[in-house]
Amino acid sequence: MHRLSFQVTAALLMGLTLTACSKPSEVAVGPRDQSVPMSSMAGFDPARFSGRWYEVEAYVPAGASCVMGAVTFSPQKSGDMIVTEGPCADGAPRRGVAMRTGPGRFTFEGDALWVLWVDQSYDAAVIATPTGKAHVLSRALTIPADKRRAARDILTWNGFDISGLTSARRK
Repeated sequence: MHRLSFQVTAALLMGLTLTACSKPSEVAVGPRDQSVPMSSMAGFDPARFSGRWYEVEAYVPAGASCVMGAVTFSPQKSGDMIVTEGPCADGAPRRGVAMRTGPGRFTFEGDALWVLWVDQSYDAAVIATPTGKAHVLSRALTIPADKRRAARDILTWNGFDISGLTSARRK
């Protein structure tokens, strides 16, 4: 009995020590409750996700120099993706490599980028960062009401306050 209790106590102390030594969590920049666990899409298919997407809703951080508008994903054999987004304030698109870190998870320009949801037909999606940036994407310039509701439900499930979403304005 004492041996079991010692093992449990030792395990708890080790866990607390590891937690104390772990790097601090990323700083929140958006309307996301950091206490809510966020999950990426385990069955994410990069080949089906590839191509052009339009941002239909997003959290636009104050002072953002690049409002996405549209983004193109091009999967690589390595599992990474080439991302071209824009337009940015300077009129030039941004392009870079999103390095795969797990199922539906990438690192792009120093930030974690997670695919939270894609509908069955891969026509609507939600991508976000654990720090609070999020984008509702569609293959078309608009998104059907049922898919918009589903995207918002996914954001809520992952700790986002959907009242802060901004709809993309198209001319």
